[in-house]
Amino acid sequence: MVCGLGCKEALPRHQRLRLLLTNGRFPVSLDLARQLRKAGHQVFVVDPMEYHVCAFSIKVKSSMQVSAPHDDAKGYVQGVLTAIEKWQIDQIIPIHEEIFYLAECGEPAILERLFAPPFELLVRLHNKWEFTKMMQRLGMDVPEAQLCTNYGDVESLNLEKYKHGMALKPCFGRACTGVHHLEISEPLPECNELNIGHHNHYIAQEWTKGTRYCTYSVVRDGRVEATSLYPVTDTIDGSSCVYFKQKYHEGIYNYILEFVRRCSEIHGPFSGQLAFDFVEDLENNRLVTIECNPRSTSGIHLWTRTPYLAYVLTNSLPDVGHEEKPIQPPPTHIWHGPSHAQVAAGMIMWEHRDATLSVWAHHMARLVGARDVVWAWRDPMPVIAEPFLLTTYFTMARKAGLQLPELFQHQVLWEPQGTHLEQVRKIIEDADARDEEKARRISNELETVMTSQTDAIAPCGPISDDVGSAPEKMPGYFTGEESPVLDRKTSQPDVPSLNSGTMRDSAVSETSIQVPAQQAVDNVAAEKHHE
Repeated sequence: MVCGLGCKEALPRHQRLRLLLTNGRFPVSLDLARQLRKAGHQVFVVDPMEYHVCAFSIKVKSSMQVSAPHDDAKGYVQGVLTAIEKWQIDQIIPIHEEIFYLAECGEPAILERLFAPPFELLVRLHNKWEFTKMMQRLGMDVPEAQLCTNYGDVESLNLEKYKHGMALKPCFGRACTGVHHLEISEPLPECNELNIGHHNHYIAQEWTKGTRYCTYSVVRDGRVEATSLYPVTDTIDGSSCVYFKQKYHEGIYNYILEFVRRCSEIHGPFSGQLAFDFVEDLENNRLVTIECNPRSTSGIHLWTRTPYLAYVLTNSLPDVGHEEKPIQPPPTHIWHGPSHAQVAAGMIMWEHRDATLSVWAHHMARLVGARDVVWAWRDPMPVIAEPFLLTTYFTMARKAGLQLPELFQHQVLWEPQGTHLEQVRKIIEDADARDEEKARRISNELETVMTSQTDAIAPCGPISDDVGSAPEKMPGYFTGEESPVLDRKTSQPDVPSLNSGTMRDSAVSETSIQVPAQQAVDNVAAEKHHE
């Protein structure tokens, strides 16, 4: 539901925390810092840049320059440890791909404060191929995909199978970087365009046409506590959105809830940030997610100038009795419509090559009507300092031989190479093997319970034909099939539809018939906790 908490934002003193953001250079960093401060927390920032947008904000208590993790991972980790000790940090909220350096560092002082899932889950959510495999194992709908480890794999793709072709992109990629649209009528990109090989695997993914949506959720202990959702409209590169308007889509909300539930059954309840990219294909009545970012994203902007997301991130959401979770961004204070925001500088640079007059008109209306997430009357210095910052950034980009957008991300990207890459792949391989074993164990235990239930009712006489018989094997979440839910009218297995918005009701029905099997799930969950 839409957040309906009162307007007294600041928390009692005993609930206020000292929070560390892992970089201060993005609009998301600044917006989140302001939201956290509005809730009463003290905000600190580390960043490889000495001058960044958060350094000029009065909402940030202090900022420290640290090593760039992309170039000196150990130096960055040491800088974070220094910040923890110097500022007595209670919690670390990761902003970008610095999350991977921290999650794999092995430092207890960092890991016990980092708001993120364990590294083995985190890296599989981030890697596009591993994410696809995980979703298929959990029985969630994703586009068909194929792993490409060399150019020969690309040449052997069966593009004729897919009406709209395939998307070819690096497994460790982000946004639209390195994405190629492969179509049967067009020649393949040259080998030297792809940089594909053992060191850089690609995923070829069924190209799904439809309405694109982005989501941002906060999960705590296996429970979705907050979710924002916006359609992709105005972008600066065809992918990076600069205009955000909250929309409620029941199918997508149910998809996220179901994913977290199923994922927690295998991996144990986890905490962290989840951001999905969805495509709704109305032509085929299909809703799929194409990738996941397990970190902060622009969905944070839909909570701008409110403390509610800050409450959730710090586990301090006031208990008012009637507040449902996951909470959604509240309506804007001026229009009382859905929350909407923009990055004004990005809106001016939006992608408009194929824009019609109508599209231009709608874009200008959004530009005028939405509030900028960077500008704030009570915190104006980040905007006033922008000319100075841009001059500094252009100088740095020229020296590094990078374009300005690349400069912003380059220092904080996580791109495992060489021995490090092999270690990461081994972690993924071992984690996959454990998951498959746990999945088989759960499936076998559920099958045993279902068999015992069937044996228990056998003396009562044969089952009538109009009721239906139990399946020979209990389909599980982890075999690529949806778990069956018995329809109360027909007692036949039925699969809940994500698009119809019946997932929540179906889940209730499922619980009502699988209560005897819950002990099997609890046994595995207890074992996971013990591990």
